[in-house]
Amino acid sequence: MALLNFPGDRAQPHSYRHKGRGAVEGRLSSWQRTILEFIGTILVLMAISVGILTLRFALVFMHQVMH
Repeated sequence: MALLNFPGDRAQPHSYRHKGRGAVEGRLSSWQRTILEFIGTILVLMAISVGILTLRFALVFMHQVMH
């Protein structure tokens, strides 16, 4: 089981605890990171929903073609 660093603002594997942050991430405040993560989450959820709708359309189309 990996050791985690909980005192930081995120749990990270023990081996990554002392590595520096990237140039952009080091300059962002916590609320900016939160907004970026929220936008990323929304984009992922939108991509999943488009994939589900595409699959549904394909299945309905195939059903119509078969009958």
